Amino acid sequence: MLPWFEFTTVSLGPIPVQVWGFWVALGVVVGTTILTWRLGRLGVSKEFPLDLALAITVGGFIGARIFHVVFYEPQFFVAHPWEIIKIWHGGLSSYGGFVGAAVGFFFFARKSGFQKIKQRLSLLKICDELSFAALFAWMIGRIGCVMIHDHLGVHSNCPFAFAKPDGPRLDMAFLEILGLVPLAVFFFWARKKHWPEGIRTGVLFVYYGILRFILDFFRATDIASPDARYWGLTPAQYFSILMLMLGARLLLRVRVSKK
Repeated sequence: MLPWFEFTTVSLGPIPVQVWGFWVALGVVVGTTILTWRLGRLGVSKEFPLDLALAITVGGFIGARIFHVVFYEPQFFVAHPWEIIKIWHGGLSSYGGFVGAAVGFFFFARKSGFQKIKQRLSLLKICDELSFAALFAWMIGRIGCVMIHDHLGVHSNCPFAFAKPDGPRLDMAFLEILGLVPLAVFFFWARKKHWPEGIRTGVLFVYYGILRFILDFFRATDIASPDARYWGLTPAQYFSILMLMLGARLLLRVRVSKK
């Protein structure tokens, strides 16, 4: 069993640093660096991935907050609407972040600079390189969730549970990181392979959709603010089904196009 810890802030002299925010920021930096490297190998200038990363990061945070407000705590925010802007109090939906990032991506795709890139690289190819970078960025950002334990799971005595003072529990962010390790290893091992366009994106969608759908069955329901459930499933599980379907459709499309 793993020892319990909880780090919300650390002090750098007189400056308090939010631990979760640090890891999320580090994930963004690492993801942007990887994306710049991957697209640079394809002859894309550094400005393009930097602008793209900014667009999807801003869109991701906005989407993450909106989804949390709408799907997880709508009654609270109707009663306290001024709390909506206080994201430092917590409350971001991962799938909302995905949708917001996608919206940011497609808004960015309307820029003239993007159209010039598309003359050399297809939209699916760019999505594949973005999927590669996003996987590693996501795993790093999830470390911040583990540090503050904001995604508690059910009580458990398994080796991966944390020895919380009121009883050992699973940490869903920690399990998600562990679950993504095989995919990250596979992506890194196959980083130089020339896959058909759309394969990497489709694999990521299918893999994460299945992983997240399963893990959410183990989220705690006996805590002060459990995740909302609709007909027995969390909002993330419904979006996991959608993500799985989109990934499967993309993989099927790639397979058919190869024939």
